[in-house]
Amino acid sequence: MILYKAIFSLLNLILEVIYYISYPLSRLIALPYQYNEGFQRPARRQDRPILIHAASVGEVNAASALIKTLLQEGYPIHINTVTITGRALAQSMFPQLGISLAPLDVLHLRKRQMRMLRPRLILIVETEIWPNLLYAAGQFAIPIVFVNARLSEISLKNYLKIGPLLRIIGSSIKAILAQSAEDKARFEKLFQQVPVSQAGNLKFCLSLPEYDAAKIKDDLGIRNDDFILVWGSSRPGEEVLILGLLPELKKGIPALKLILAPRHPKRIPEVEKLLSGINYQKLSSLDTKAGWDVLLIDTLGQLSKAYSISDLVIVGGSFYDFGGHNPLEPAFYAKAIVMGGYHSSCRDSVRILQKASAILISEPDKLLEDLLALAGDSGQREEMGRNAKIVLTENAHALDVHVRGIKQCLK
Repeated sequence: MILYKAIFSLLNLILEVIYYISYPLSRLIALPYQYNEGFQRPARRQDRPILIHAASVGEVNAASALIKTLLQEGYPIHINTVTITGRALAQSMFPQLGISLAPLDVLHLRKRQMRMLRPRLILIVETEIWPNLLYAAGQFAIPIVFVNARLSEISLKNYLKIGPLLRIIGSSIKAILAQSAEDKARFEKLFQQVPVSQAGNLKFCLSLPEYDAAKIKDDLGIRNDDFILVWGSSRPGEEVLILGLLPELKKGIPALKLILAPRHPKRIPEVEKLLSGINYQKLSSLDTKAGWDVLLIDTLGQLSKAYSISDLVIVGGSFYDFGGHNPLEPAFYAKAIVMGGYHSSCRDSVRILQKASAILISEPDKLLEDLLALAGDSGQREEMGRNAKIVLTENAHALDVHVRGIKQCLK
């Protein structure tokens, strides 16, 4: 134990020296990427908020229903994000809350945030094990709860290599609310002294807007007889895949309209180059009179609208090895869903949807065949959508279990 403490202290000393030496250059590099806020001191708070550490878009979405419930219960909230996109989403969903960009796990920055915010509790969403965040919480006697916690077998093996260190710096961890039985068993191996319970997946507890589909279609220049295919959260290689299939898809689905939403807005120029020669428009500059075959979503917060009017949804990050993205948002709108074989980051959601015949797992060389088959079978699409909605309803208990677990730690 003494050796691990010494190594941890030495590594932190090296990290602090690097931080101060590189500070001017780091600020300069961070400026065009809008990450400068990560260096800044947060505003002082006196209301002792619950600090929610949600790394990016997926974690913010997963925690949204929990945040709304805690707000309704009267708890003050402050949100940390690691990415710009996560911060932007959190601000759009919760404009009344304090939100900090906190991507640097540097000890003095973590301690400064603890002093300024004085949180009564820290909720860490999913798999964000940041050593200095854990250590700083322990220094200030702030309890930590992991919520919607998941841990892959590969991550477990890596973390076990520093297991004694994690147990030292994780002394403030009071509870782990795991997504599944498998996640529970893995966390129990990693944090043997911490109570771990199977609480379910918060991603099933969605609270998304209900939209006027007719108005959205009219705003986008879509006719009632158009077939709307949405590819949500696409990643590199996936735009090439679907655009390569577009000519054959249009032969089989003459009224096809493709809505394409890249996962990261910074990739919009890259995707626009791929759309050269195709009749496309960007959502931010849409001219409905001009018409389009492909609509490129280039602004945040619009994907749920696209899902709500779709006839068929493809969830991205899954046809190549990016871990997959959340298929439960289109499930909320009772839509038929297609994903690829790479979905490790949402494996439990996919498994449950598969069991309910609510999702089709495809692969690049079968995607054209699968899309044409589903497009031609409205009955199957409607059944898949109904099944997907039922899955959400049957798994909505996770929110209540999480709230009860959190309240126990607040006592």
